[in-house]
Amino acid sequence: MELLANEVELVNELCKRIKREEGKLKPKQRLKILDIGCGTGKFALYLREETGCEVTGIDPVREKIEKARMKSSSVTFEVQSAEEMSFANNTFDFVASLKALHEIPDHNDALKESNRVLKGGGKIFIIDWVGGVAQTQSHAHAQKYFTRERLKEALSEAGFGTIRIETNKRGELMVGEGEKLV
Repeated sequence: MELLANEVELVNELCKRIKREEGKLKPKQRLKILDIGCGTGKFALYLREETGCEVTGIDPVREKIEKARMKSSSVTFEVQSAEEMSFANNTFDFVASLKALHEIPDHNDALKESNRVLKGGGKIFIIDWVGGVAQTQSHAHAQKYFTRERLKEALSEAGFGTIRIETNKRGELMVGEGEKLV
């Protein structure tokens, strides 16, 4: 699955971090990743290919999920809102999102739900555009983008600890990482 040029750096770093965690597992144990706001499934399929983890993608738009399902059966795709998921508590090892958090109507609820479905010590990875920088000011959705500080604050408010925010070399995308406190 092809990534856009500006996505490669952070997505590959995210995959390295997931693979490091995978190396700590017992044989035959597979990590579970949830992709929130998966759209037509590009990121979820990439995560599956690169990490070998069990991946589930959710999006509230049925048409997008139907397109994602046509691409592959190796990933589970479900029509669900990130703000109100049907998954049990402590289901996933990782929650990830690629350029979608700014599109979710209630990002606070989505982050709290992500925390709920993560296992203790699980991690969230949010890759999104950086708000308030020259590189993204001309984007149609620029007013919805998070600044580094605001993303860190939102993750903290949702109950995540050990929060790190890093930007790509061009300064237009960032990855926010947080850990579910045990």
